[in-house]
Parts: sequence; C-alpha cells; structure tokens
Amino acid sequence: MNKTLHGHLMALIAVLIWGMTFIASKVLVGILDPYWYIVIRFGLAWCFLFLLSPKPLKLLDKKTEWTVVLCGIAGVTAYYIFQNVALIHSTASNTGVITASSPLFTALILWFFGRRVKLTPLFFLGFFLCIGGVFAISFNGGGTGLHLLGDTFALAAAIAWGVYCVLILGAEGSGLTEAQLTRKVFFWGTLLTVPFALVLGDPVPLETFTQGGLRFWGNLLYAAFGSSALCYLFWGKAINLIGSVTTSVYLYLIPVVSVIGSALILHEPVNWITVAAIAAILIGLVFSQKGNRPV
Repeated sequence: MNKTLHGHLMALIAVLIWGMTFIASKVLVGILDPYWYIVIRFGLAWCFLFLLSPKPLKLLDKKTEWTVVLCGIAGVTAYYIFQNVALIHSTASNTGVITASSPLFTALILWFFGRRVKLTPLFFLGFFLCIGGVFAISFNGGGTGLHLLGDTFALAAAIAWGVYCVLILGAEGSGLTEAQLTRKVFFWGTLLTVPFALVLGDPVPLETFTQGGLRFWGNLLYAAFGSSALCYLFWGKAINLIGSVTTSVYLYLIPVVSVIGSALILHEPVNWITVAAIAAILIGLVFSQKGNRPV
C-alpha cells in the first residue's frame, strides 16, 4: 500500500474508534465506578502494550522521567477523571464535541509560555467560535438539555488534554518507541489514579466481571484495546507517514462521529442547535489551526 494512503487510513481508523469510545465509556460508567474504570481500562491497555514490546523499561533521566509522570497525570488521570464525570452528568455527544476543542488549549498554553507558536487574530476568532459552540451545546434546552456540570467537566478534560499535548513534547528524544513511551505514560497515569479510586471510588463487585456479559466486556475491551492502545499506535504511525499537521486535521471528525454514534446507538437527541454548535466548533478549530503558526 502507498505510504501516504496508509497514513491517511491509520488516522481515519483512529478517529473513528476514538469518536465511538465516548459511547462505550457512557455505557461503562453506568456499570463500573468511574475511577476504577480508568484503572481497569488503562491497566488492560498497559498489558496489551507490554505484550507488543515486552522489554523492561528503565527509568529515564530525572527531567524526562518527571515529564512522563506529568504526562500520565494530565493525559490519563486528570483527563479521564474529568471525562468520566462529564459522561455521568452529560451526554456522550456533548462530551465528545466539547473535548474536541483541546487543540485550542494546546496552542494557547504553548503561546502563553512563549514556545513554538505565534497566534494571529484568526486563531482568536476560531477560539471564540469554539467556545460559543460549547456554550450553545451546554444551554441547548430543546435537544440535549442543560448539562452544565457535566459539560464543565468536559471542558476541563479538554484543557487537561491540551496540557498533556504540551508536556509530551518534553519527552521527545527519550530514545523510546511510540509504544514504549505510551506504555510509560499509561503506567504512571494508572498508578496515580489508584489513590483516587481507593478514596473516592466504590469497590467493583466480582459479579460485574463474571456476569457482565457481552455488553460489558465488549465495551471494556473496545475502550482498553481499541481506543487506549491501538489508536495511540495508529496515530503515531500516521504522524510518521503523513506528518502531524495533516494527521491533526482528522481530529475534527471525532465530534461528528460521537454525535452520529450517540444518536444511533444511545438514541441521544440531536436538533438544529446541536448541528449549528458542532459546525461552529469545527469551523473554529479550522480557523485556530490556520491562525496557529510555528516559530
């Protein structure tokens, strides 16, 4: 297969899986405690990545290792705690659309600390379009309803992912492969979620695993192996083949996939306000990318 076509295919598969993951997680947070769900999901994903590359990983130099620890906190612990709380109090479609605004916060953080980017007026136009779309979805009484608490947590998740995307730049040059670096991030993120699960979570009954059936195990394996392990590998492969800029464009499909999937599978309502808000967020993301210049 042509390398360019292969790269586009990897990116497309990743965003299709990621877009539907909000639906799987919406189902699972209704069965599992949301904190233990993170521990179980990423524990399984770590095991899968370990089987792909069973070589033991030593500690990196102090600065890089601490950067990876912070990546685990931002990209696993914080992001998924916020996302799961959002899914409890809001819809899968709202959560998927709002968290898609994370590239804005990545650019803002880089700009604030004077690193790598210069923001133009077009970026800020895109930013306000996105935020306007987020508010329209949150206060949409005719369709998805008022889910302000959940949508606020979804916005916090988007910010946490933006922080992760900035921090992971500091792990460049670690000498690890994409799978090995992801494994380290998953390890620290899972480990640092355990205290939250022990203090704030409810124990998961054994019957959940023995009597969960296809609905439980299908969604859990989808979230752990498909979304949390394979997608990271597919995304890294796509970046290597077609570049980060081209690959990142595919992220704009995630909220569309989330809304369509949520409507078809979870029967979440969609009306013209939801469609208009999604359009505003997608246009805003496109504007923000064009107004975000490397320096």
